[in-house]
Amino acid sequence: MRTQMHQQWQQSWIATALILVLVLAATPATWAGDAGVKLPDAAMEVIETTYPGCTIREVKVEDERNIRIFEVTISLPNRIIEVEVTGDGNIVETEEKIAQDAIPAALKPEIAKLIADSNLVMAIEKHEILSVRSLGAFRRLAKPVVFYDLKIRDENGKRRSVQFEQVETRFVLKDQADDDDDDDD
Repeated sequence: MRTQMHQQWQQSWIATALILVLVLAATPATWAGDAGVKLPDAAMEVIETTYPGCTIREVKVEDERNIRIFEVTISLPNRIIEVEVTGDGNIVETEEKIAQDAIPAALKPEIAKLIADSNLVMAIEKHEILSVRSLGAFRRLAKPVVFYDLKIRDENGKRRSVQFEQVETRFVLKDQADDDDDDDD
């Protein structure tokens, strides 16, 4: 009798564990990071709607002047995108590393000038600013601000960031700054 009870308990425990694994596998990842950051439902919904079929790889959180911003790293086939989103579902900004052959044709002559001056393009990031802070909250822009951030290294090995903002169909050089990012080494 004791053996039969033990077998029933063991089968029940295994069935419960199996159900738990299946439920967790079917549920979108809304938890990430060491601190157990939970992505709010509204933020999760806008990410799933904007990027259907994406996989959430990482979630970080930061407070920006008393507004919680979730930095969500997602993946899609052949793409990794960082999405900054508020808890109420406003996408603030997206950032995606792109290949040189994926840049707009109007930006290619600008990159060619940089390369002609003995600069090496290390990485290209496309940024889209979709919301801005206004009156204590983030408000969606009527038209996103798009710019490309080129991480370059000159002939002396100095790293710089060169940014081009998209203005309709052309690109305008923004202010240049030394690149203190360590993520492209």
